Amino acid sequence: MKIALECQDIIIERTLQLFLRNHLVMKKDCDFIVCDEKINSNKPQFIINNHSSQLSIPFSKDQLFEALSEFDTALQEFAQKIAEEKKQALEAKINALANEFRQSYQNDIDTAINALKERLFKVLNNE
Repeated sequence: MKIALECQDIIIERTLQLFLRNHLVMKKDCDFIVCDEKINSNKPQFIINNHSSQLSIPFSKDQLFEALSEFDTALQEFAQKIAEEKKQALEAKINALANEFRQSYQNDIDTAINALKERLFKVLNNE
């Protein structure tokens, strides 16, 4: 887990710095942001406050790590699901193009075979 912090409450931020020191990275490099209020960011946010469904105050170190682990797992599963959907969509496009090419190629082959048959019939009929 690579985590960035962005808390307005200095006590929460200092507590999180202490608990998460081995997981802290710059915001641009993080997997998600732990904050005490919703912020304007494209990164996923793990919110800790009195009304949060993710983790409410007060919390223990164990509760924090359990909640963060669940959040991280959910993010990874979601990312994997999206990647699988993109892979399936790409495979469908590739299959459609391959079938279109195969059909076009087959039509060209059929046309060439029919032309060859006609020429052979003409040659055989002339003899």
